[in-house]
Amino acid sequence: MEGIAYTSVEQQIEKLKDQHLIIEDENRAKMMLGLFGYSNIVKSYREPYTFISDGRKIYRSGITFEQLFSLYILDKNLRNSVIATMIDLEEYIKAAAADVIGQAFGTHQDQYLNFRNYSNKTKRKYQFTLAGILETMRNTLSTDKNPICHYITQYGSVPPWILFKSVYFSTIVNFIDQFKTPQKNDMVNKLYDLEALGLSSEAGRMLMMDTLYICQEYRNIAAHGGRTYNYSPNYSSRIPEIMHFPAENSISGFGQLLFILMLLNYKEPHRRLSNALSKELNRHCNAYPQDVTYLGQILNMNIEPQKIVWVSPNSNKYHNNPHCSGMMGAKKIPFDSEDAKRYIPCKRCI
Repeated sequence: MEGIAYTSVEQQIEKLKDQHLIIEDENRAKMMLGLFGYSNIVKSYREPYTFISDGRKIYRSGITFEQLFSLYILDKNLRNSVIATMIDLEEYIKAAAADVIGQAFGTHQDQYLNFRNYSNKTKRKYQFTLAGILETMRNTLSTDKNPICHYITQYGSVPPWILFKSVYFSTIVNFIDQFKTPQKNDMVNKLYDLEALGLSSEAGRMLMMDTLYICQEYRNIAAHGGRTYNYSPNYSSRIPEIMHFPAENSISGFGQLLFILMLLNYKEPHRRLSNALSKELNRHCNAYPQDVTYLGQILNMNIEPQKIVWVSPNSNKYHNNPHCSGMMGAKKIPFDSEDAKRYIPCKRCI
């Protein structure tokens, strides 16, 4: 039985050159392919740079390995930021949910894990049905690990804010979906300022669940190393209906994720992700401005890259590299600012 043939890094380089990809620094390209793998870099990020000619995949004129690798780095850094953002958001959501049900039903597991407290919505997978969720949580109580074991031993009960720490985010999201309307409204009021957003309680509930399911998808795709910058969640947002937008102004892609995070009372997830995206877009699009249109369409946002340079109080030069010539403590400033006009370009890195 024949499988996919193994190719060495040298063979991969020759294949790329045969497909008309320009490789400016062959030794560095070999090193990157050896470190991260041909599939992770090339197969995952070549799509916007290639076309089919006579049944062969060919790179468009002027495309370099360095450009393709830069897109890979953009997505890699964005993916890492998504994971960090979603872990932060998860902690916030779990704390809010635990507070809501603890206040409504009590802090003993027999109280807040009572089947009658919740809605019992129909779900395709048993693990996300109310019965499946409660079973998962009760099984989690049997662990011999702290802090759950400590609370069982010391107090004979485990409050929800302790139990939820050991439960998957997907379980918590589906658990919140099983909340009855009063508890869902309490959750919504913790997460959003409905009056400022001009939303009804019903619209707030829709927004909350859309946000949780979309964030859960991004968390999963990022955690498993999938492409993030052009990911389209399977769960469709109802933003036009919720926010009363015209249908043609619907938001999709990464722009949608940033938009729904921006609406939360807790601003850190949006700030972290927005800053990471801005940093990567500035880096990549300043180097490869021809990608601005493509990335703007994929991310569903307007991109206006701002060129950043680095300066040091000990020099009259500005740099592209903050560590050029061993420079320490460099400060970044906009290239087109008044401050930048006081400096001259470094001949080494510019």
